[in-house]
Amino acid sequence: MKKEIDINQEELADVFKAERPRLLRYACYRLGNEDDAKDVLQEAFLKMHTRISDADGLQIKDLRSYLFKTLSNICAKWQSSSSRLKTIPLDLKADIADATADTKKEEDYRRVVQLLTEIPEEQAEVIRLRIYGDNSFCEVAEILSLPLPTVKSRFLYGLEKIRKGMKQKQ
Repeated sequence: MKKEIDINQEELADVFKAERPRLLRYACYRLGNEDDAKDVLQEAFLKMHTRISDADGLQIKDLRSYLFKTLSNICAKWQSSSSRLKTIPLDLKADIADATADTKKEEDYRRVVQLLTEIPEEQAEVIRLRIYGDNSFCEVAEILSLPLPTVKSRFLYGLEKIRKGMKQKQ
């Protein structure tokens, strides 16, 4: 078990800077939109920065996991917010003649994002945290406050559903 440590602004900034690509990737797959992901990431950093400032240091076991947990909670709040406008990308139908490697990557990204919305949310969340957040199963269990075997089974069941979905759409 990790010992709780005092966190200050500099430590938060260092960990946030190091983890930003993984945090952003996780938020992109969670929200399906890079602009929203950047907004949520900024909100998560601001929330933690304020919390540390107000508390004159914060006792946290694992700052990286705590960042992901905060981001996960803000993403959930962001998704359920009734004041958010739902948007539809204007480029939903790509011209086949213009297909490139980037278009293929974008299609795969959209397919995975869509499949993640079609499986149970608890399975999708474990997959996003494990793969796109680059967290270990132990870290995912800590972030979601779940037993390790539950995290592993949700990951396997969700991954199997995504594999089947990818095969069906090819």
